[in-house]
Amino acid sequence: MYLTTESELRKALTTALVHCRFGGAALFAPDHAQEDFHPTTSHGGHDGEHRSLRYLEWTWDPDPTDTTYLVDMVYLLRESDGSVHVERDRHVAGLFARADWLRLLSDVGFQPTVVPFEHSGLEAGAHEVFCWKEAKHGPDGSGADA
Repeated sequence: MYLTTESELRKALTTALVHCRFGGAALFAPDHAQEDFHPTTSHGGHDGEHRSLRYLEWTWDPDPTDTTYLVDMVYLLRESDGSVHVERDRHVAGLFARADWLRLLSDVGFQPTVVPFEHSGLEAGAHEVFCWKEAKHGPDGSGADA
């Protein structure tokens, strides 16, 4: 998630509310919450007929006291002439505490609910998503559709 401040997250949640009908629902599934974040790496590649790729992805948090983490990626690309070059990419992503998600959801008008997220590719019980159901009011604050 490229929202890295509470202000940005609040704006996105407000936009979600505006686009929900009264009584509607929204689902947000952040990659990580501060409480469940841990550094990871992944790697792989592919060999094509004339070109090949190898990659490394490293997810880490250089400053656990802020609301961001980093995803560094390195790509090794082999061209058909045998030359190899390296590309590097860095993404700064948002990392918010569970309590911040719930507070912001409630502040903008949703009634937040936490749901465990189970997936065969993830550690059981390690992730959750936030469902926001039954908006307390319509986008205009009236309690009905705008």
